[in-house]
Amino acid sequence: MKIYKILYFPFLFILFSCDGFNEEIVPISVNVEDVESILVINGEIEEKKIAWVQISYSDDIDASISSPINYEINASVSIARSDGSKEEMTHIFNGIYLGSGIKGKVGETYTMTINIGAQTYSATSTMLSPPGYQGAWVYQLGSNNNGKGSSGKGGASKYSDEWIINDPSATRNRYLFEWWANGVHYIRQDWAIDDNRVVNANEGLKLFTVTLDPLANQYIQHRTAEIDKITYDYYNMYEKIVRGLVSVTSQTPYNPVSNFGNNTIGNFRAVAFSSAILLTPPDIFVIAQNKQNVVAFEPNSFFNKYNLYWSNSAGVSENSNVVSNFRLGMTDDKINFHVDDNLNNGSTYYYRLQVEDGEGNVSILSPEVSAAPNPNAPADTTSITLGNLPTNIVATPGNAQITISWTPAGDGKLMHGLYWSNKEGITLNNTSKNNAFWDIKSPYVHSGLDNSKTYYYRVAVWDGFEIRLSKEVSAKPN
Repeated sequence: MKIYKILYFPFLFILFSCDGFNEEIVPISVNVEDVESILVINGEIEEKKIAWVQISYSDDIDASISSPINYEINASVSIARSDGSKEEMTHIFNGIYLGSGIKGKVGETYTMTINIGAQTYSATSTMLSPPGYQGAWVYQLGSNNNGKGSSGKGGASKYSDEWIINDPSATRNRYLFEWWANGVHYIRQDWAIDDNRVVNANEGLKLFTVTLDPLANQYIQHRTAEIDKITYDYYNMYEKIVRGLVSVTSQTPYNPVSNFGNNTIGNFRAVAFSSAILLTPPDIFVIAQNKQNVVAFEPNSFFNKYNLYWSNSAGVSENSNVVSNFRLGMTDDKINFHVDDNLNNGSTYYYRLQVEDGEGNVSILSPEVSAAPNPNAPADTTSITLGNLPTNIVATPGNAQITISWTPAGDGKLMHGLYWSNKEGITLNNTSKNNAFWDIKSPYVHSGLDNSKTYYYRVAVWDGFEIRLSKEVSAKPN
């Protein structure tokens, strides 16, 4: 009798920076034969970095998605390389074990060995040279009322980005592609490919074009590694399960192939990455006021420089007038803005925005917007909004609960949600998706709270293209 379980695949990405660990758990429905928990092992050694592994056990279908994960904290773990050198790895927390002295090197073969009681699990992987990028770029997709004019109407801009890597045509290679946006790893966008399925050739090189469709205001990191066959087999099956290309009701169990053995889930990989960075600019909203236009947009902590291109006629380009690296204003609602002042009332001005990161990467220009200063609109930056947003937000405290009420945006026709945090300054970039409630109506009761803590809220709307946030309110249960 086959038993269906929810297997939790912990993919741990260790960044040796002030950010520390970033762990993402992805629930995947898998058909398994055994009613017992299955050992889940995910480990890695990356070029110039130490080895890591996280060990846990799958949970069954009856467990809640919020149930605590059963981590293995008493394993004996070691990493060895092909020259015979070896080191023991140390448990840190949550089933995570780290190496110390052995660092990844292209061309080396590594073996990770795990002993749990009387059982031994071992996996081997070879670190292959990363492919180089021939090019990486982003471009704006066709018109979708891109950007927002002074009416505040229109959907968010969409883009397409492309990455081209070199692939030697004379050999069979397999590649892993990974993708981040604003520091979030989109596991469901990861995929692996066997170049045997591609026949395109150009002067002895096969070129893979990887295309994604990011939204506006994103810092995009793409990484590519050449991987060995067993690592490819694992990710290929994992991708099929995540994307629903394999039926979990099939008579054949479809567990991803693990190099730790048939009674395990997960993978050990030795990888060296090539990487590229692309940026998409935020959509800008221009507000006409007396003798000035206010250019407003959502903030993004990954950008540290903004260039505003403008003209008195349509068709703004990088050859137009520019205000470089201007000082950002920020409203109480965490909206960035720049005031273009000393303008002529009634004359139309056109704008496009460009962003830069700290490493000199620059974006293309945002969609063009325009406005004519209005003598009947007082110069005021205290009430800037980005389009149609919920208003009259009120947070009313109660015993272990807070009731949030609001006036809906778009006559209630837009989907509404609620973002919350125990820290002031909620943005889409700093608030976990777990701290959001969607498809809700006013008033909404947030219960089960700690009376000793203050809670912050922003009501959200989703128009099918982007999420927008209201001003922030707060309350403390009593």
